[in-house]
Amino acid sequence: MKIFFLSLISKILSLERGQSLVELLITIGLLSILFPALLAGFTATRGGRAQQEQRLQATAYLREAQEAVRTVQANGWANLTNGTYHPTSSGTTWTLTQGSEVIDGNLTRQIIISDTYRDTNGNIVLSGGTMDPSTKLFTISVSWQNPLPSSVTAK
Repeated sequence: MKIFFLSLISKILSLERGQSLVELLITIGLLSILFPALLAGFTATRGGRAQQEQRLQATAYLREAQEAVRTVQANGWANLTNGTYHPTSSGTTWTLTQGSEVIDGNLTRQIIISDTYRDTNGNIVLSGGTMDPSTKLFTISVSWQNPLPSSVTAK
């Protein structure tokens, strides 16, 4: 009888060892699935924060360009021709200088001036219609390449 109990205890212990091995394999399998997913989530969050900071900075430069356009408009834009410009501070006022502008080595700001066309009802249209010599279309954009290429635009 004593030998029977020792044999039974030996079998139970060997079953528990096998069960522990199965539990260990399941744990390793679950970790191998969850760990890369968590790592990808942390990486995406970190990249999203950098992208958000770029967008916030670009939006500030876009608003600055909008204010420059308002100032130029108030001073009269009769001498501006269609093309690409960027705002420059000239004393206490803003002026528009030919070409786009690179800011901080990563942001590119530009103001594109083009003619405006109107339909027969006087509504602004993108194509067709009659050119309105008293109205110009200003398209302001700030773009960047890092961490991900993107841009903000206003008309």
